[in-house]
Amino acid sequence: METSLRSLRLLNRLFRKPIGIPFYRNISNTAVQEDSSSELLNNFNRDIAAGGVVPVFRRALLFPSRVALQDDVGTYTYARLYQAATSLSKDIAAQLLGETERTISYMCRNDASHVVVQWAIWMTGNIAVPLTPMHPADMLKYFIMDSGSSLVICSEEFEKIIQPVTKELSKPLLITTMEKQEKDLEEKTDLLSDVGHSNKWYGGTDAMLIYTSGTTSKPKGVVWTHGMLQAQIAALHTAWRYSAHDAVLHALPLHHIHGQLNSLNASLAAGARIRMLASFAAHAVWARLLGGGRDDRVSVLHAVPAMYARLLAEYDAMFREPRTAAHVRATLAARVRLMCAGSAPLPETLFKRWEEVTGIRLLERYGMSEAGMALSNPYRPVEARTVACVGRPLPGLAARIARVGTLEPLMTVETKAPDMLISLEKLGLGSTKDSEDGSQLESKETEHEPSDDGSYEGELLLKGSSIFTRYWNRAPNLESPDFTPDGWFRTGDTARYSDGKFRILGRTSVDIIKTGGYKVSALQVESALLEHPNVQDAAVLGIDDDSFGEIVASVVVLKENTTLTLRELKDEAGKRLAPYQLPKTMLVVDVMPRNAMGKLDKKLIKKQFGDKLVLKKA
Repeated sequence: METSLRSLRLLNRLFRKPIGIPFYRNISNTAVQEDSSSELLNNFNRDIAAGGVVPVFRRALLFPSRVALQDDVGTYTYARLYQAATSLSKDIAAQLLGETERTISYMCRNDASHVVVQWAIWMTGNIAVPLTPMHPADMLKYFIMDSGSSLVICSEEFEKIIQPVTKELSKPLLITTMEKQEKDLEEKTDLLSDVGHSNKWYGGTDAMLIYTSGTTSKPKGVVWTHGMLQAQIAALHTAWRYSAHDAVLHALPLHHIHGQLNSLNASLAAGARIRMLASFAAHAVWARLLGGGRDDRVSVLHAVPAMYARLLAEYDAMFREPRTAAHVRATLAARVRLMCAGSAPLPETLFKRWEEVTGIRLLERYGMSEAGMALSNPYRPVEARTVACVGRPLPGLAARIARVGTLEPLMTVETKAPDMLISLEKLGLGSTKDSEDGSQLESKETEHEPSDDGSYEGELLLKGSSIFTRYWNRAPNLESPDFTPDGWFRTGDTARYSDGKFRILGRTSVDIIKTGGYKVSALQVESALLEHPNVQDAAVLGIDDDSFGEIVASVVVLKENTTLTLRELKDEAGKRLAPYQLPKTMLVVDVMPRNAMGKLDKKLIKKQFGDKLVLKKA
């Protein structure tokens, strides 16, 4: 296979919205009009009932003329994204000589190019591995090599980042651009051809890898199948009432499941409109929440607590005048139906303040790379959303509290499986009004051991069709610490179940830190810190913080006759770690306590030094 660079040119004019053309204009190259899609829908549902999966890109055929996405460059219908992905898929197939089920790493901006590349990978029957420019070269090399990627794709602005990596690894690189030769632009077809493999085929294949730190120093690739995606999408559509009329503001990173699932794929599978921001900026989010025309007013936002904290800081700076504050509250009340928070604990002060200034009660949920979204407060009634709780299992999932150590079951809660079939009525596109409101999620409780006060505390276990089954490139292990012998996934979180709701108490392992929506392996950070020539010993801890949930904090012992500042430590560690993995605070000590086995006693270290590691507020 040729390993030299090859430049691909995407359909620039296909992407861009013509000036003065309404967003919902029907376009000539639409295969399936929305008023005649019943046959296609029936075929999709027959395939689903037979065990197949309708991949997200193929669902675009149900609403081709609807606007799918708007970014800083233009506005794109589902048909335009689909046709651009079809064009790119031909180049990918040629590069791989038609091979399928190969991993393909890709790095794109948070814009339409990400959707086009991901869809094109899926159309060719291959596995998408999203990368981010936030990661240093060593981490990118690791992801590409560990995933065994046969091909790497990037948008042209990241060529300088990716090209040296692929050259060193002898990997072929395709570069997408926003240009297209005139002859190709004029080659329009009257129909959107159905590309890709059969829905039955997608029912048994892998879709993407999401890398997560886990409990070891090396990140692991969580294997997401098309079946898992379909099950998750059905659960979220049922629980949170996704609609084709939603306008979803997307400001999350796309190498994590939160941004991939909640904001992107679940929205596209519903025929919704996504307003995608290149990155999170509080002033830009406020501008989108409060601005926009009648057809693109934001109705849904998914974010991590750190984002809401920054939005409140911006609010205090911008909207102090009472009349302005009243306008903000009234505008959001009229437009926004759902704001979700997750990926880190939601502080009570933040929960209450957000509701105070916006009138919107955040819906806190619980999820992780291996499980997607697992637990959620209710969509309806809003009053039942409880601070510091994450609700009950989403449809099709079971959650269990097990005794720490022995894993004996104490309490199990199971929620009824969602309807996997696609319903235009439920998406707001049918001729009849759907009456469901997300409040009737049937579930049952099983008490394995009696409890005097009705509460149970222990390790949280999960089970269901949307839970992963394996890590990529990891040999099967009959005694895997990730699963119980009867197939329950061990989350590594300690939880309490009482009053019909789950509450996450913290990590069962002290070596996992949840900070600003990211999961960080303390062992991986420690390994990087020890590379500094002045560091003799290092311990990395998670310290509670109102804005980030936890911050990454470091306690270090220096080598004799050396000095070290936090900036110097971060400069060296930043060569091996992403920005969110770097310590925000550092304490230099002479000695750290160890246990009888000679290992650092992190619980005692945190007890002794924790108050000196708190992030000082400005």
